[in-house]
Amino acid sequence: METYQKWLQEEKAWIGTYCSKIRRQALFITTPGILVGTAVIIGGMSALGGGSMEDFGYGAFGGFMAGVMICAIYLLVLLPGLNPKRYAKKIEKSVKGLSLSETEKELLAQEMLGADERHKISYTITGPGSKGTPGRFVLTPHFAFLEGSTPYAILVRLSDIAKISRGEEKKTAAQRSGNTKRVYWFTLYTIGFYRKDRFQRNLTEKDLPDEAFGFFDAGIRERVMGLLEETGIRVEVDAAK
Repeated sequence: METYQKWLQEEKAWIGTYCSKIRRQALFITTPGILVGTAVIIGGMSALGGGSMEDFGYGAFGGFMAGVMICAIYLLVLLPGLNPKRYAKKIEKSVKGLSLSETEKELLAQEMLGADERHKISYTITGPGSKGTPGRFVLTPHFAFLEGSTPYAILVRLSDIAKISRGEEKKTAAQRSGNTKRVYWFTLYTIGFYRKDRFQRNLTEKDLPDEAFGFFDAGIRERVMGLLEETGIRVEVDAAK
């Protein structure tokens, strides 16, 4: 299992760069901004209507303490989710979902660590709620692996797959700005994977795919499809074309 553990360490290092960036922003930009902002706003409100500088000072101190409480809650929610070990566990969950043997785990790790750059696609997720999360697709002789999306890690064993299909889904997302909530539509571009044993599991062509990749960018979806087509697995013709 040495190679498998080495691969997981590489994955933790990859997402760790993003986690460190978000932690720095939270601790050195967002948190000071909240503290200063609440102090100035509440201090200013206390001084309105002819209040003295002393009133401003008391108000600013109260605002600062309120900011401390807001920041404490914000950091308690944010920081635990930025642990690279948490992401590694999600990868292990995807591996467990395929019921890989120890030998297959080592093969998976060897192929992932040895994957050439032509079979890797790295990008930044820019869709609703993504916050610039990094995404990456890796294709090896026996596996297709997508990470950074929702769910975080999706692993497909190519020998299980009978066909691949394109798809598009219209979704809605809500964006808040102060007391205003705006709902808008966006398109999720998907790649569906259909396993060979669907008939044995009483599934038909009309049922949902066994696994699916989702992308906010149609261009990235097509780049991934281009690599998957090299595997020789049957690709369903896009009905939109």
